[in-house]
Amino acid sequence: MSSTETVTPIQNAVNIGPVLTQRLRDVGVTTLDEVRDRGAIEVWQLIADTAEGNECAHMLLALEGALRGQRWTSIPRSERDALLVEVGLKDASELRAPKKR
Repeated sequence: MSSTETVTPIQNAVNIGPVLTQRLRDVGVTTLDEVRDRGAIEVWQLIADTAEGNECAHMLLALEGALRGQRWTSIPRSERDALLVEVGLKDASELRAPKKR
């Protein structure tokens, strides 16, 4: 890293509140660059592996949004759904468009 580059502490990244900050620190992740290097899915899996019930969809989407520098709700629904299907939090059959009435 050059002297002009800055390291973003994880708690300063978009979408990362105090609870997720602590969970990230618990698995040794303290900067946004570490999330970028590993990817949202790998970091999410590290957290999920620490205790049952930590495999929250919102946490994964928050990490992905942090990498993109945007609120997770701004990620297009199709991309969010694809990410959740990839990790098994959503079944692909749920992605079909709802029937029009």
